[in-house]
Amino acid sequence: MSHLDDAIWRSTLIEERIRQRADVALRIWLEEYSGQLDYSPIGALMISERAWKHVTDSGLSPRMVFAHPTLLQENPRASAYYRGISLLSQKRVSDLATSIASWENPDKRPRVTEERATEVACLYNTVISSIVEGTTDWTLENGYRNIIATMGIRLDGSFRNVVGADAERMIKDRIGEWLEHNELIDSYQVDHRTYELPNSYRVRFSSEPDIEFRQVTGGKEVVVATIEIKGGKDPAGALERLGAIQKSFENTPPGCTNMLIAGVITPEMNTRLNELGILKRYLLDDLRRSAEEWADFLNEVFHHTVRITDAPITEENLQEQPGS
Repeated sequence: MSHLDDAIWRSTLIEERIRQRADVALRIWLEEYSGQLDYSPIGALMISERAWKHVTDSGLSPRMVFAHPTLLQENPRASAYYRGISLLSQKRVSDLATSIASWENPDKRPRVTEERATEVACLYNTVISSIVEGTTDWTLENGYRNIIATMGIRLDGSFRNVVGADAERMIKDRIGEWLEHNELIDSYQVDHRTYELPNSYRVRFSSEPDIEFRQVTGGKEVVVATIEIKGGKDPAGALERLGAIQKSFENTPPGCTNMLIAGVITPEMNTRLNELGILKRYLLDDLRRSAEEWADFLNEVFHHTVRITDAPITEENLQEQPGS
């Protein structure tokens, strides 16, 4: 069932992002662009004569098909439009020309030099020319379909990051809700990411590690436990996530209890975790779907390790409580 849920979630995410169609705004901007553009000589912008002739003979405005440095300088986000037509990923463009991630980020307003704009425009036009020449009766609609395909591929690839961020947020929220419901939060620090707990404990929700517990003893604050959350489920990226886990845990002091919540644990990853001495590990789906597993996890954290509950936490006393 978890695989089905993931498939539904993935499809919903991609459908929602495609439906928002950021490319449509770029298309309208290009259609309404009134500035003067000089594409000559077309060879200098890596536009083939056959592709140019096909586009102009079809009655299409060249700017709707071929990139121009001026357009990329005036509106760097237009890179996404031409990159979509050329079916190139951001990484591929970065490898072949220069990074355009900031160009296409709606929250950034980068200054693009003429040299970089020309380099990227030439890359797009080289590929677009090849596509136009290689497709019988190529139309702009073919280009729009390429844009949608590129968006889908990118969103599918970014799904792992979305899963990881959602898993981290879900676990942190459920722990916070459980602490609040059981009146185990003595106070909040100003940033509202650090809670003062009973018995001189303190929990901070941050990153590397995602959750850190400290205790003040003898006037000193000591890290007693950490929780790292890696919700990605792609087995191919398991060892990469393991590297991040190791980096996070290697800074903890001796005697600290390090716990891992993972989307997937492969046999090789399991072996490496044993070698690292990370024995307390949980699968995300188990915690999300099983009240018993969630109770066992909370019991390990708050009854055995961070000792702020006198009675063991069980599935029964979690019923009808937030975060259960």
